[in-house]
Amino acid sequence: AYHVLFALSAGVAIAGYSIFLRLASPGIHPALGATIITGVRSRELALTVGLRATGVPSLIYKASLYLVIVVGLAAACADFFTLSAYAKGLKVTSSFMISDTSTLLVLLVGFLVLRESFTWTKLLAAVLIAIGVFL
Repeated sequence: AYHVLFALSAGVAIAGYSIFLRLASPGIHPALGATIITGVRSRELALTVGLRATGVPSLIYKASLYLVIVVGLAAACADFFTLSAYAKGLKVTSSFMISDTSTLLVLLVGFLVLRESFTWTKLLAAVLIAIGVFL
C-alpha cells in the first residue's frame, strides 16, 4: 500500500513542480533556473553522501549511482526545457503535453526495452495519450 501512497505523493510533487516552474519562468533565464534547481538537487545528494561518510549505513551500488547521475542530467534538461516552454508562453493548464509525452515514452520503453508486462489496457492508454497529445 505504501507504493500507492508514494506514487500519489509523487504526482502531487510533480504538479507543484509544474505550477511553481510556470510562476518562476517569466523572471529567470531557463538556463539559470535549471542550474539553481539542479544545485538544490545536488545539495540533497551531498547530504546523502555526507551521511554515509559519518557512518550512517546506506546502500549504494556503483551502477545505481551512475544511473542516478544520468537521472540528474535528465532532470536538468527537463527543468531547462520546461522553463523555456513556460517562458515562451506555454500555459500551466497546457503542461499535459509535457507529462503525456513523458508517460507515453515511459510506457513504450517499459514494454519494448525493460520487458515489463504488456496489457491491452496499457496499450489503449498509450494510444489515447498519443491521440490526446496530437490533438
